[in-house]
Amino acid sequence: MRAKPAITTARPSLPSAIHPDDANILVGRPLRPGTDRSTLPRFGDDLWDLGPAMFRTNARPSYFRLNFGTFEDPALRRLAKEYVLARLSAPLRSYRAPCSPSTAIGTLSFVRHFGEFLRERTGSVELGRVDQRFLDAYLAHVRADPSRSSQQVRLYIDVPIDLHHFGPWVTGGGIPFLPWRGRTASNVSGRSRTSAENTTPRIPEPVIGALLHWSMRYVDVYAPDILAAREELDRLEARCARIVADDGSQGRHERYRYRLRAWLEARRAKGRGVPLWDRRPNTTRGIPDTAEGKAYNFRLMCLQIGCPRTGNLSRSSATVGMLEQMAGEMGTEVGGMDTPISLDPDTGLPWRERFDTDSLPHEEQMLQAACYIVCAYLTGMRDSELQDMEPGCVSVERSADNLIERYRVRSTVYKHREAAGVSADWITIAPVARAVDALEVLSRRARGDRDLRSLWVSLKPWDWTADYLASQAAPIIKMFRDGLDARVPNPPAIPHVDGHPWHFTTRQFRRTIAWYIANRPFGVIAGKIQYKHASVAMFEGYAGAPHGDFRRAVEQERVLGQLDDVVAYYEAYLQGDEPGGPASSRLKQEFDHVRDTLGDLPGRVLDQKRLRTMLAHLGKPLHVGFLNDCFFDPASALCLRPDDKPVAPVISRCSPDRCPNSCLTTRHVAPWRASIDEGERLLQGNTLSAFQKVAITQDNDRKRRLIAHLEDPKV
Repeated sequence: MRAKPAITTARPSLPSAIHPDDANILVGRPLRPGTDRSTLPRFGDDLWDLGPAMFRTNARPSYFRLNFGTFEDPALRRLAKEYVLARLSAPLRSYRAPCSPSTAIGTLSFVRHFGEFLRERTGSVELGRVDQRFLDAYLAHVRADPSRSSQQVRLYIDVPIDLHHFGPWVTGGGIPFLPWRGRTASNVSGRSRTSAENTTPRIPEPVIGALLHWSMRYVDVYAPDILAAREELDRLEARCARIVADDGSQGRHERYRYRLRAWLEARRAKGRGVPLWDRRPNTTRGIPDTAEGKAYNFRLMCLQIGCPRTGNLSRSSATVGMLEQMAGEMGTEVGGMDTPISLDPDTGLPWRERFDTDSLPHEEQMLQAACYIVCAYLTGMRDSELQDMEPGCVSVERSADNLIERYRVRSTVYKHREAAGVSADWITIAPVARAVDALEVLSRRARGDRDLRSLWVSLKPWDWTADYLASQAAPIIKMFRDGLDARVPNPPAIPHVDGHPWHFTTRQFRRTIAWYIANRPFGVIAGKIQYKHASVAMFEGYAGAPHGDFRRAVEQERVLGQLDDVVAYYEAYLQGDEPGGPASSRLKQEFDHVRDTLGDLPGRVLDQKRLRTMLAHLGKPLHVGFLNDCFFDPASALCLRPDDKPVAPVISRCSPDRCPNSCLTTRHVAPWRASIDEGERLLQGNTLSAFQKVAITQDNDRKRRLIAHLEDPKV
């Protein structure tokens, strides 16, 4: 683990009139099992390590270590401690619930900001000097930074409001009046708590499609090779250690050279070559190169023959000479390990060169990243929930005929829960189960060596490396993308957006799958990951579950997606790409009205916010489809029967060419054209009756008329 941050105390601390220095600041909070209570932080400490009360596996130490030693003013340091402790312990539960240790870090920065502003304006941090004019000045000061959102402004404004309510728990008392006459921080900052907009960006379909393709390729094709290579390397290292121990101190260059020749002769008989490094590690400086500029993989050769140090081989001129001679006779090969490499389904060739002791750890990290992407995207789990998965977390429920029905993933929900979280199940699909199976084997050695419980452990073996993946989830996804670019012949492997690589965050996966389940259950990726199956499984599992907010997230994305699609309709209309189908005339009338009202020009929408407001009524009834879109109106829907509930279209009875709710765009042309082509193929055969041929011909003519305007606007 990394060293704890140094504590800097410029001046002695001032005693609190409320809390003695030896007061346990974590009293009443649940603690990790096995916590030594004698080591818990006390009020008088300048470093509060809240780790014993932090249960999330994905939390790094900086999330819960509060360093008050950086406060030079002892009075402000005391105020900060009292405020943070009030937020942690929540003495007024009806006003505020206790904050989490991770929230306390941010809280510390906000109270520091307010205290320093107070000291600069008044010369001290006495809260009794604060009046409403001062608070208005503070609000203006916070808002003056254009980079701060209304949400961030709210967090700053929370502090003075809190310092009024927490007055009895602050030395000298809090702010003596009710700030802003009792208005909430959200109201003062201008932030609406009811906004449905999600600021987390969705991963564009070309990006998530390619990312998921490569991730599943690693899980399903590459993982067995990577895991088998690790087993081979573990066996080699154990065998080498035994041989070295048996040799004792009697090892000599001649002995190693004899063993090396015998091993190489055995490889020659199998048609194998002298092993070379895939990429020269930094540790190989000074090791002789081949004529092609590659470095001999002395590390692998040492493991094979039981040699303790590469220098025993590389620094012997006789051994190097023998090696060069045999390389000329039997050839060389990159990597050199024995694990065979599977064929890539796309190329029919091995997906990489054979492994060596350096490339294998890199591929293990690539596999870990792939497993994370598959699990994060196809479960809808938050990062904190994902990283709490443990071995055996996936269970399979089978039907009476022993067929797999569904997969359950057991983990812990933390959001809106107590610090220790709540155990819960997620219903998911087979690709996730396969990713977890690979991950269990991949993480086994690191978990065993360090006695860890989470599947998401750091695979780097260094002593200073954190135990868990934690905040490195996003960086390993970037590493995965860069690793793919280095492999494919024509990078980028993951498409760029506006000429730049997409910036991945862990939050994006949950929002993206919610959006695609809600709005594109038939899209480009749908066939690859069974969106429909995933949505049914997720919704079944989330009904009444502690993490059931995913259903709400999907419904929110449905609303936003419907409006996005209507806006796309409108912007295409301005460009001359008019919709088709029976509902097109109604849409064009609506769009003309909006354009005239807003004064929009082709290719330039002048007022996006107002535009979305004016089109919102069209977005609500929109149902995006594979063959057409439906602006559902139960009064005119041809798909409804008298006994049907008028809440949604009945897709199986849709009449795209006749129903006044039906609308088509250019993205619908391809499936219609494919259907026409299939009809023409059937007409070329000799198996149809004359009546069947007439029916197919008439049907194709109907389809051509339906899409004619979309293929040629002049029609």
